[in-house]
Amino acid sequence: MKRETKLMHYGRMPTPGPANPPVMRASTILHDTVASYKGTKLARETDDAVLSYGRRGTTTAHALAAAISDLEGGEACFLFPSGVAAVAGALAPFLGAGDHLLVVDTIFPATRSYCDTVLTRLGVTVDYFPWDTTDLSAYAKPNTKAVMVESPASQTYEVMDLPALCADAHARDLLVIADNTYGSGWLYRPLDLGCDVSVVAGTKYLGGHADVMMGAVAVKGRATAALRKHTHMTGQTIGPDDAYNCLRGIRTLGLRLERHEENGLALAKWLEARPEVASVVHPGLPGHAGGEIWKRDAMGCNGLFSVFFTEGFDAEGFVDRLSLFAIGSSWGGYESLAMPSNPEAGRQFPNTTRSGQMVRFHAGLEHIDDLIADMQASFDAAAG
Repeated sequence: MKRETKLMHYGRMPTPGPANPPVMRASTILHDTVASYKGTKLARETDDAVLSYGRRGTTTAHALAAAISDLEGGEACFLFPSGVAAVAGALAPFLGAGDHLLVVDTIFPATRSYCDTVLTRLGVTVDYFPWDTTDLSAYAKPNTKAVMVESPASQTYEVMDLPALCADAHARDLLVIADNTYGSGWLYRPLDLGCDVSVVAGTKYLGGHADVMMGAVAVKGRATAALRKHTHMTGQTIGPDDAYNCLRGIRTLGLRLERHEENGLALAKWLEARPEVASVVHPGLPGHAGGEIWKRDAMGCNGLFSVFFTEGFDAEGFVDRLSLFAIGSSWGGYESLAMPSNPEAGRQFPNTTRSGQMVRFHAGLEHIDDLIADMQASFDAAAG
């Protein structure tokens, strides 16, 4: 089946039955015989869809995990209560006291914070490398165990050459873990490009309606067994209601991302022509850092882009005057968002060619004419 068709059939129940798998709320799973109970405990060690105990998920969560695993091209998928929890869960099985972790410098700030505080407290050393690195010779150490990447980069969207980086990392026997929230398994599949683990914040495009908290880790190959064991031992799971809502959101993932991409690119091009704008960063624009790699490896863009305004322009005032762009964290829902940010703060290899205040935009599903008119009105008000 084409992947657009698969979205409609993930978790489909036998007929006659409901179109969507029902919400199953359960902690205890009952058995009639001791043999059945023992058989279930044995089977669940290799079969993630076995219904054995609420902490291992119910059929609702199993359907969602299977869907995300297929989207990402993984052998298995494990669910977490948030995207950051999924990042932590993806790193922890492969690192211990005395180990070394390499992280791309343009990583999501919350991931950086986790690495610099929790992991270092546990005895893991962490170093960062530039986004355009494909040869880890200058950064890898004898005790390096894994590499954490994010492509496109958080907030500034530089695109890494993942196949080249993964080839170099694997030659050094290093695991590669990717944050794929931008691509969400639809636009981009890091596991196909050589990564061992792919993390997605389902809070974003998978749920799509700004009402789900969850994260997912898709995995393949040698990383699978370790991640399965760690996830089960630490009791990571999500509630069946969030699993249901996320699976329902996935049905329209392809259609929504088409509109998000269309609106985001149209806004980015329109803003490029404004005198108040110094630069726009968007993987779909000509000349973007790594843009040709994105065309080679990905299947489109989402609704995210960032704008650097000219020096002296009141970017925060511009955002305050917008009526269709709300101010808030997160992205990937149906709604348009705007959020001032300083992405270079804390980076070890900052881009010093940019200046002016930055605003990250998420283009929602509104009509593009209305979004442009909203921005035009805010610019007009700034001009007096």
